[in-house]
Amino acid sequence: MEKFFEHLPPGISHIEKRYEKGRTILGPAEKGGHLYILKRGTASVYNLGLEGEELKIFDYRPGEYFGEVELLCGRRYPLLVKAKTACTVWLVRGEDFLHWLQESPEFSLFIMKSLCEKLLYNSDRLTRISLLSMRERFLLSIYTYEQSGRLPCLSKTQLAEDICAPIRSLNRLIAENTALVRYENRAFSVVDRERLASLCAEIQAVLWQQAD
Repeated sequence: MEKFFEHLPPGISHIEKRYEKGRTILGPAEKGGHLYILKRGTASVYNLGLEGEELKIFDYRPGEYFGEVELLCGRRYPLLVKAKTACTVWLVRGEDFLHWLQESPEFSLFIMKSLCEKLLYNSDRLTRISLLSMRERFLLSIYTYEQSGRLPCLSKTQLAEDICAPIRSLNRLIAENTALVRYENRAFSVVDRERLASLCAEIQAVLWQQAD
């Protein structure tokens, strides 16, 4: 647990809320007005596709927080945050959050570093997504899971989140790449390891060249 959130400083109050698995913590159209501190459980943040599909982009763990961007710049980006497991969340009023920043240079520096880390993570992720086609992301993810021995445990839902694609697009990719990858009995398997490895090596080489 991040030290700043173990115990809040004097004068900074909070409301504690509990959410069951699958419940919405912060809706895309909801005005926040609070700093949300995750005390227990795991929460996921989703971007909504054009047809309302939910595309997971990040997981929050205990000691992490969200809602600070709206408080700092007044702009609400339409993201959905849901409880991945049962969660306990502390809600700190926006006025108290801003007061905390003014009173504690150490806390302000922590928030700035966290914002920079989020910016770099999202920038790198978006760059990789923009440089790779959906098929390339699909094959590279399958290969990564296969190499780590985790492919038999990979679900369609998890893979769709990893490659930032709706399930219907993933189903199409599976159907179009049966010479390389098979999905049967709710499990993925690699049909042609040598060919998949060769293709992924080419994908990675192009990615590295374009990223330079």
